[in-house]
Amino acid sequence: MRLIDHVTAHPLLDERPVKDVLEPLGFDIHIETLETPDQDEEREDAERFEADPEAFMAGMEFSVPEGFTELARFDTEDCEIVMLAVKPVTAVALALMAPVDEAEVPA
Repeated sequence: MRLIDHVTAHPLLDERPVKDVLEPLGFDIHIETLETPDQDEEREDAERFEADPEAFMAGMEFSVPEGFTELARFDTEDCEIVMLAVKPVTAVALALMAPVDEAEVPA
């Protein structure tokens, strides 16, 4: 586990644009979005997405630029699937990307 994983899992992140949270911490941000499958045009994909969104998103192909690390894939209320990747550009960002012992992370 990394400290950045705790940041991206925090519910308040849903209320603010990802860039507004991560850029001040010293990250370059790369985001790709695709529309969720349309029930009328992509019935089979839409059914797979409805049945297991996490598995469907995990199987999607996104291109992560060199030097970036994928942090998350999620769907939005606007019917988009988002892939978030970051590149640490400060010492703080590098520290947030480092693995930590789960016992060391405050609850």
